[in-house]
Amino acid sequence: MKAATITAYGPPDVLAVHDVPDPRPRADEVLVHVRAAAINPKDTFIRKGRFKRFTGSVFPILTGFDFAGEVAQVGTGVTDTSVGEAVYGMLDGWQGGACAEYVAVKAGRFCKKPAGISFDEAAALPLVSLTALQALRNRAGIAAGMQVCINGASGGVGSMAVQIAKIMGARVTAISSRHNHGYLAALGADHCIDYRLGNITVPGQRFDIFFDVFGNRPFRSVKAILSDRGVWVSTVIRPHVFLSVVLTRFFSRRKARLVLVKSLREDLEQVRRWVETGVLRPVVHNVYPLEKIRKAHVQQETKHTRGKIVIHVG
Repeated sequence: MKAATITAYGPPDVLAVHDVPDPRPRADEVLVHVRAAAINPKDTFIRKGRFKRFTGSVFPILTGFDFAGEVAQVGTGVTDTSVGEAVYGMLDGWQGGACAEYVAVKAGRFCKKPAGISFDEAAALPLVSLTALQALRNRAGIAAGMQVCINGASGGVGSMAVQIAKIMGARVTAISSRHNHGYLAALGADHCIDYRLGNITVPGQRFDIFFDVFGNRPFRSVKAILSDRGVWVSTVIRPHVFLSVVLTRFFSRRKARLVLVKSLREDLEQVRRWVETGVLRPVVHNVYPLEKIRKAHVQQETKHTRGKIVIHVG
């Protein structure tokens, strides 16, 4: 099969499309004929070697974690799907493989594709929607009526977070470039702030949740605008985040949290229901063929992508 691979750690030029052996699913896995995959910051970080202690140094390395496609083979231990079913999902851990014609996926890490959307749109959903859902619900304890601020609201996770926070009854303030304010208002944001402004506070405003998707607003810089028991949540694996999480566990009513996304079928099912009822929509910035994966990584690294970058495979 054809698959996008990392031939060494480095810039986008180390990506190449090669013929590699088809994966052989285990008893607890299915083989998915991939129609579309997606690019996330995680893919670019792995390509650069930031997590090589987990990804190793044996090349080529397969890449890609989000996928949408059709079940091509079912392991003997999997009973809740059948060949030909359209599915979407996300690979967990650090071993990718979704940017390929076939991928082996463990049971519980995929579910039926949302009806009414394309494979390209479905592939844009898993990592970003699960990150937003698990950050807001599991780490921050979102509830109706809360004031939520999302920093980096126009990107992949941010676009999902705005919509999911509104679904859950919160009032949403979105931080982004002014160029994206109309787009974010259409997603449901109640108020938008231009990130270029030095002062991001709204007069008299306190936030119950500050979701730092972009990763440039550390806990210490937003503590003053959190409510008495407000929660700051980060997606970034950095020392200052871990330190804030530890210190606020014991010494502060305002808490810092880190979200580490997990591929869970029940959450994928929830996202599917929201999409099918029209309250959540995927946002696709651009679609590239598999052979243009280098260009997709270049676009991802501009940090000026509205929604998601998708790789069309099928």
